Amino acid sequence: MIHSKSLIKFVLIFCLLGLSGFSPSPKYITKSEKYHIVKKGDTLYSIGKEYGLSVEALKRINNLTSDKILVGQKIYIVEKKSSQQYYVTQREIPECGYYLVQKGETLYRISKMYNLSLVELMEFNQLTSYTIKAGEKIWLKSVPIKTVISKTIIKPEIIEKKPKPTEKPKYHTVKKGENLYRIALKYNLSIYELKQYNNLSSNKIFVGQKLLLEPQKGSLEKYTKTRPKIPSEYLKRYGLIWPCNGKITSPFGMRDGKPHKGLDISAPVGTPIKSVLDGEVAYTGWQRGYGNVIIMKHDHSLMTVYAHNDENFVEKGDKVKKGEKIATIGLTGNTTGPHVHFEVRLDGRAMDPEKFLP
Repeated sequence: MIHSKSLIKFVLIFCLLGLSGFSPSPKYITKSEKYHIVKKGDTLYSIGKEYGLSVEALKRINNLTSDKILVGQKIYIVEKKSSQQYYVTQREIPECGYYLVQKGETLYRISKMYNLSLVELMEFNQLTSYTIKAGEKIWLKSVPIKTVISKTIIKPEIIEKKPKPTEKPKYHTVKKGENLYRIALKYNLSIYELKQYNNLSSNKIFVGQKLLLEPQKGSLEKYTKTRPKIPSEYLKRYGLIWPCNGKITSPFGMRDGKPHKGLDISAPVGTPIKSVLDGEVAYTGWQRGYGNVIIMKHDHSLMTVYAHNDENFVEKGDKVKKGEKIATIGLTGNTTGPHVHFEVRLDGRAMDPEKFLP
């Protein structure tokens, strides 16, 4: 009987110690800037408020399924690096300025090889998709480009070196089983160049078709003339809406001697970010400098970028409607305050978003 009373007394003391935040085997945790050690009275909301993070962001970072936390628990306040890593040897950009895609390689792997971001590669190559194929030429540095207006879409043009003069333009006759990728690889050209030389609006070709392999005589002047100014009225026809409500803190253009390729819109952490058009998610994840980023592709070779997000709510391949919530304002990546860095790219080239917005 005495033994039973002692046992009950011991259990009660143990429970009271646990409720008051003590542990029979305490863990001594060193303080760090990467995590917060839970104190008595702390909640995810109070911790998030202290570090400028939302409850949802803290739960995602710490893989929590509920709001329950314990005294002494580590709550990480910075994003953990993804366990999926590409172990590649970084190398210098070759003198030719481009890389020929090998079988099985992805645009993300190439970006790691040359320490470039996906957004940079997209701009250098005027990409409207992240799908690449073996033998394709991927530019690793900026190529001078200009934009001209057509009746349907806006097409960029590359300023290339003047080709060697020939009496007649060279061409290739399409054979059965051939496509633009194979033909471009055979003649050390990019698909973009082939399409420009032959005024193609898609990658479709047919057997017997003659494809020019260099600009026609006298056509080089279109590669060197000054880019015309595109009227805002034309760009507003795309029908974009604002990605969020907020104040513009940094416009498109030069900033601190460097090009700022988007629009910074300031708003409190957690403010909804909306898709500005119907479209499909081309990429979602973490990018150097951009933090949490979403890249979307739309009709007419248009793409939009939403960066520094606190949380992304969409995945690659998702179909999104105009005005649908895709993320929230955050502080991820290189940023001095909560905002969304919003970019509009036409055929891969950064344009001033304000010219598209109402």
